[in-house]
Amino acid sequence: MSTVSVVPTVEPGNVPPRIRLDVTDTGSPNLFATTVTRLDPDGALRVVRTTDGNPLTLTTSGSNRVGFVYDYEAPFGSAVSYSTGESPATVSTEVTLDQDAPWLIHVGVPSLSKPVEFRVGTVAEETLSVRRGVHWPMGSRFPVVQTDGVRKAPESTLIVSTDSPQDTAAIRALIADASVLLLNVPTTLGLEIATCYISIGDVRIARPSDIGTDPYRDIVMPYLVVDQPVGGSQSGR
Repeated sequence: MSTVSVVPTVEPGNVPPRIRLDVTDTGSPNLFATTVTRLDPDGALRVVRTTDGNPLTLTTSGSNRVGFVYDYEAPFGSAVSYSTGESPATVSTEVTLDQDAPWLIHVGVPSLSKPVEFRVGTVAEETLSVRRGVHWPMGSRFPVVQTDGVRKAPESTLIVSTDSPQDTAAIRALIADASVLLLNVPTTLGLEIATCYISIGDVRIARPSDIGTDPYRDIVMPYLVVDQPVGGSQSGR
């Protein structure tokens, strides 16, 4: 019987922080591809992104098949474990990726990711919208209301501070292709801002000072929480 095991190694000093996953297939029949999964604190099992979005390719090493992949999307400050779709009962040890700042992670091109400093007003309020129709029958005091049965994911705003033209340019590069980003907020900061995937709308870049040479900028980013995007990760770009 074939068994696939995953050994995680935390790399908090990488830019961006990540977890290396070394994967080994033993036994038979031989497996040459596997789907690596991460068990998150919310109980959800999420697929670890590979470079091409397909299952991780394994190559022959002695009597085994081996491969590795980097996980750039593990939630900061929370214990996670790993397994595979092929051997779901074989679970790795729990590991925690600790950080002292929030990050905006570009899941398609991780090298664009940046730690961010929140300004006052970040997630000051959330909107939980609903799709509904309100119909007023003739002669009735009360309307008839129909909904699609689910309140939508939160909408809010991030306000990120930069203190140099280089930092501002880096945030511009991060949001340039309008991709879904991972807002990864360490639970240890106690900000009560959930780690989530976000789609950012129209961005405003404001000068908080009236001094023309002041390099500080406030980058105002309205966002909508979305599902984990599919696709690969161009980690080598």
